[in-house]
Amino acid sequence: MSDGKIAVNRSLVGVLAAIFLLLGAAVWAFGSGSSSEEGFYAASLRMGLLLGAFWVALPTKNRAAAWANVSPWTFVGSMILIFLTVRRPRVFLPLLIGLALVAYFIRPRKR
Repeated sequence: MSDGKIAVNRSLVGVLAAIFLLLGAAVWAFGSGSSSEEGFYAASLRMGLLLGAFWVALPTKNRAAAWANVSPWTFVGSMILIFLTVRRPRVFLPLLIGLALVAYFIRPRKR
């Protein structure tokens, strides 16, 4: 551990995501509906979704990590926009949609 890097097995993360999603779906479909089962399947589904997002973002042999080319200003702006959207969704969700449309039409086109 002299170089400070941590090896992450992308395949293992994908398998764990699938297991958590399937486990949560199975408990939801075949469970008795008690409150402890509801908490378990909700937590399993959330863990599966989180690990699935992490699996998509991890680097592969042919491409860098998904966050490798994101500038710090873009990251900070995204976090502020997400915070404002969660805080007041009725105000900022239409603003977010409008900004997405403007960004779509203003972006540079391939020649």
